[in-house]
Amino acid sequence: MSKTKIPQAANLSTSMGDVEASMLNQNVSFSSTMVTSNGDLSLPKLSVTLSEAEILKLRSGRPKNAVESPDASVPMETSLAAESAQDDADEKEESVRVVDIEDTLELTSNGNEVEPEDQGFANAPVLKYFQGALVEVGRRCWTSSTEAQHYTKGCYWSPDGTCLLVPVHLDGMHVIELPSDLYCADTVQPERSLSKLESEVHVPEGGTVYDCVWYPHMNSLQPETCLWLATRQHEPIHMWDAFDGSLRCSYSGYDAVDEVMAAISLAFSHDGEQIYAGYKRCIKIFDTSRPGRVCDDYPVKFAISCIAQTTTHPHTLTCGNWHGYIQHFDLRCSHKQGPLFTLGGHEGGITQLRYGEFGTGEWHLFSGARKCDKILHWDMRNYKQPLVELQRHVDTNQRIQFDLTSDSHWLASGDTRGSVNVWDLKRYGDPSVLPLHSDCCNGVSINPAMPILATSSGQFHFTDQSDQGDNVTLNGTETTELPAPADVNQNQQEVIYENAVVMWWCGQTG
Repeated sequence: MSKTKIPQAANLSTSMGDVEASMLNQNVSFSSTMVTSNGDLSLPKLSVTLSEAEILKLRSGRPKNAVESPDASVPMETSLAAESAQDDADEKEESVRVVDIEDTLELTSNGNEVEPEDQGFANAPVLKYFQGALVEVGRRCWTSSTEAQHYTKGCYWSPDGTCLLVPVHLDGMHVIELPSDLYCADTVQPERSLSKLESEVHVPEGGTVYDCVWYPHMNSLQPETCLWLATRQHEPIHMWDAFDGSLRCSYSGYDAVDEVMAAISLAFSHDGEQIYAGYKRCIKIFDTSRPGRVCDDYPVKFAISCIAQTTTHPHTLTCGNWHGYIQHFDLRCSHKQGPLFTLGGHEGGITQLRYGEFGTGEWHLFSGARKCDKILHWDMRNYKQPLVELQRHVDTNQRIQFDLTSDSHWLASGDTRGSVNVWDLKRYGDPSVLPLHSDCCNGVSINPAMPILATSSGQFHFTDQSDQGDNVTLNGTETTELPAPADVNQNQQEVIYENAVVMWWCGQTG
């Protein structure tokens, strides 16, 4: 929703001589026109504020300072004389042009002035998440076997909440649209029929997907903004069109011997004008409007595994690395200065960083790592130790996603046991554990525009392909028992593959 800026003062055009002496200690902005000796116009400004008595005087319909000089080329003395000669009828006619100071301020229901950053959201509906039982509204599965394991690698809602991006191992990237009946839904009936989610856009496999990110101002009504970035093994950064899956452009990073390097992590700046790409020994900063190899390099000592940026400090980056540290860089400083500070606390490499919006001036970071059961909540104003440690189950090296609601009230995270853990960040009690999958839940994404939770499942299973007596379960629904040779023992291994992306309604139900 677009924001409407509140004017902080009434801008009234008036002559300099009309400002009374009693109003010179106030703070409403008046633009006064002065004629210089050479005939040029200059526009000085006075800062004045109207007292209650003067506001009542303006409302009475007989102001003395609402009339402009009819001719800017006439000297000021002549202008003042002409103004004083005007009759009461002219003054009354001009009084309708006076702006009521109080009318320029938008008030909340309790009488307080609306802050500028709240303008535009005052009438927006407040989304309520996790108000009851989850209702499954859509599902998409990928078959898998010991020869080809097609597991998902997370899920990402678009900024406008209409599309879900799902990378799949050995099957490229898929863009899935939200079911059309949910766009205007306030509630969902528990008996609603399950929608079969189809891929509207499919980018075939070209290499292992390391990271992907949506354009921050993506809007389905503006096709030029519908795009995402992806970095894949042995490839430059590609920008993909979310309407037809075509390749728009590429951003290439090169090493010391002029060979293309694949970025490990990606992030857009909040205004979408820059791309931050994390590599093994540097951060490359690309101009979004200038594809190719031209970029700025910021050398670092460790591989950048994930990137986050806060709106409070747009010239800084918070980066995680595979050594388990979180480092905060000021890109305006020389790289020789190093990070401003370094955070620890995780047992494995950092896989995800996410900033939460908790209020004006507050600066909160959430971090997760591989083979580490903790999600750490940091207050970056006092970063000596984390505020809270949130516990989940992560016993593999893959990225297990977590996500925040738009108001930072709820935090949801997957885990390797197939459950989704949900925390109320205003109470910090034990999480609600929701067993939604029969395999690892690696992806969790909360829709920013409506109360819908997307989850994805799957992982690589290490199996002995020579053991033909395994029971293989495909997507948790079908079991196939292969015939075993006579010399194989009776100890058979059951492998469960559930490679799915599921959408859940987490708002009010009918």
